[in-house]
Amino acid sequence: MDRSFSFKRQTILVGLGVLLLADLALAGFSWHSSSALRTPMALLEAESQKLGLFNSDIERAEKIRHDLPATIADCNRFDASLLRANTGNSAITAELDELAKKSGVQVVSLALRHKEIAGRNLTQVDVDTVVSGNYSNIVKFMNSVQRSKNFYIVESLNLQAEAQNISASALRIGLHVKTYFRTAA
Repeated sequence: MDRSFSFKRQTILVGLGVLLLADLALAGFSWHSSSALRTPMALLEAESQKLGLFNSDIERAEKIRHDLPATIADCNRFDASLLRANTGNSAITAELDELAKKSGVQVVSLALRHKEIAGRNLTQVDVDTVVSGNYSNIVKFMNSVQRSKNFYIVESLNLQAEAQNISASALRIGLHVKTYFRTAA
């Protein structure tokens, strides 16, 4: 009898173990199913956001395509407004001298350095100039450069007191400017 009782006990324990494993498997399946039911909504929201981003990208691209002819025309007008490389040096020198005279400052030095920009039919011109005068005249000069019909990019400006002049109001500025010339195509 001991053997049959021990066998029954082992059979019952194995059966309980199988039922426990089956119960755990069903619990895992149930949990996975319930989270899967929530996942489609989250997935739908994520996909809707992606769709919205794609649609906004498409709208932006269509606006760019629509505005492209006007942008090209603006670029062509800008290119045409640049000085020609063969006459640009004298035009810049004359303009800066004229702006200095009108502003009441003196051009102490002026240097131009050229650099060809490959594939663009442009020459970059670095203009280094030093002017001296009083503060208000230097401000007038800088405003004139800014409002010039020619295109100038002021890269740096160094301001220092004029050492040679006894007047405390005299200043000297070093100005580094970039501009561009059209080269022959």
